[in-house]
Parts: sequence; C-alpha cells; structure tokens
Amino acid sequence: MSSKIAVWFLLCALSLATKPAAGQTARVGMHYGAAVRNGEIQDDRLGVQASVHLLGPLETGAAFSVFVGWPGVDLYTGSAWHGYWSLRVRPSGVWSMVSAGYGLAVTHEATTDTRLGTSTSYTYVYDAFTLGLEAPTPYVRPFADLYLLRILDRSGSVGVNVLVGLQVVVPLHPSR
Repeated sequence: MSSKIAVWFLLCALSLATKPAAGQTARVGMHYGAAVRNGEIQDDRLGVQASVHLLGPLETGAAFSVFVGWPGVDLYTGSAWHGYWSLRVRPSGVWSMVSAGYGLAVTHEATTDTRLGTSTSYTYVYDAFTLGLEAPTPYVRPFADLYLLRILDRSGSVGVNVLVGLQVVVPLHPSR
C-alpha cells in the first residue's frame, strides 16, 4: 500500500506544479457509472467529473460518484461514494479522442443494521489504470472511461468500473 500512496503523492505534486497556459482547456461534466463483476453491472452511481490539460499531452482528471440504491439489501441502510483521480496522456491531433492514465480510486461505504442499530464504515484505496474515449465534438462531448482497479495488487483480482456521460469544454484563459 505504501508504494501506491507514494505514486499518488508524486502524481499529485506533478499535476499541482504545472500551470495551464493560454488557450488550454478543461472539461467538466456528469456521468453514470457502474462496476462490472462476473459480467453483471452492479453498484450504479451518478456523479461529476473534470479534467484539465496541463502541458503537452499531459492532463489530470478527477471524478466523484454517489452510489444509487445502495446497499440494496433489506434491513440495512447506508450510503457509499467513489472517487477517481488520474494523470493521463492524451495525444494531440486526430487521436486526441483517446486517453490513457494511471491514478487512484477511493471507495467509502457506510451501513447501519436497522435491527441491531450497529454501524460499519469502510474506506478502500486502489490503484487504477484508466482508458478514456470521447467524441471530438467542439462543445459537448460524450465520453466513456474504463477504470481497471487493483492493477498492482498481488491478489490477482482486477476490478472494472465504467463511467459514461457528457462533458462540456471550458477554456481556461479567454482569448486575447
């Protein structure tokens, strides 16, 4: 776990140390997401995300989702959320609709057993490899992001999360 946190801090420092130049853009939007386990879609979620072009082909992106209908088990109440952060490479030109990156995913779950009144809360941190695809339209862009979780985990179980939504392109500095 310590190597994952070290990589995360290094990527955060790199993304915070760079300053967007004139003419660069950000993308903000909303998404629907889900986990894919054994071919089934589970843990539906709704959320927001944003990405900022840093320099060259490098960009940073984050997403935050709240699980819908969770925990979905009788006699339990609760809530859960999921956050992603990644540093991505997005080539310029015709391939700018594709991105690939690496970062972290955090899941927080809190449940209460309504019969016993006991509560539990868990937070999980995973490393995440991400692949992105978006339509290269000028203003509103449909997108799909695929997150492969626990790539560096030695247990051999890789999680898959998918986010699908719309983004709006926002210029960071007005044209002069």
